[in-house]
Amino acid sequence: MRIQLPKHYTILITRTGKTPIALSIRPWPILMFALVLTSLPVAWVASLVYSNVQLSERNESLTETANEVLLELDSLDAEVQDLQERAGLPDRSLTVPKPTDSQGGVPQEVEAEALFERAEDRLPELSFLVDGQVRPALEETLAEEATREAAFPSATPLKGRVDVSSEFGLRSNPFGGWGYELHNGIDFRGAIGTPIYATANGVVVKAQHSGGFGKHVVIDHGFGYETLYAHLSDMDVEVGDSVVRGDRVGALGNTGRSSGPHLHYTIYRQGQAVNPRYYLQLEPES
Repeated sequence: MRIQLPKHYTILITRTGKTPIALSIRPWPILMFALVLTSLPVAWVASLVYSNVQLSERNESLTETANEVLLELDSLDAEVQDLQERAGLPDRSLTVPKPTDSQGGVPQEVEAEALFERAEDRLPELSFLVDGQVRPALEETLAEEATREAAFPSATPLKGRVDVSSEFGLRSNPFGGWGYELHNGIDFRGAIGTPIYATANGVVVKAQHSGGFGKHVVIDHGFGYETLYAHLSDMDVEVGDSVVRGDRVGALGNTGRSSGPHLHYTIYRQGQAVNPRYYLQLEPES
């Protein structure tokens, strides 16, 4: 059964000796006004609760972000320590000391603002450490490493596939004589005139002819390394010339004490001949 409210009410107010007063009232506007008044406190409370929830979520998000920033700074500090070690600098870490097993207490929540302030305090220190100390020392270290790498005789003196005709070490007399001799390099067989290249950066300290090595070139690479290129048919450098890895120094030949066209190649380390196979990327000995 559907209940219908009357369209209007009439209220009669009587007073003794006075003319009665009749009031005509429509119920719908009154009900709507009453509902609005009733809903205002509920809406205000709901808005307040929603604002508090948003504020709480915002604070939680800020705290999480601040913690992530500090963790990134710890990671960056660890990388700076690695760079310090690479650059040969003493450890001046800014990382917060790790807790030991002799600490305790009731944990308290840290405000996001305090975490951000801590991160803001650490950034200038890290920036000063990297820009003022680590970077210059590291650049110097890398430059020295690059120079050392360029001076390391790791390239082959001939281009393309090489043919080794005599290995480093003890060998029988190549001229058919009796006994054995110590061979202090590697011989590469090839055609006369084949270009010979410097195996590392350096300065030419010898470019001459002798009875044993024939026409030969010696390059000082620094860091205790020298290389010898012997039995050349031609020399393309002079004493005092600076060369870089891959520069042509001469041509393969058959001069000096040689049983056939080849390049005799020796690497000296601290004045002692060493096996070039330890430095060159050659196929294994058969």
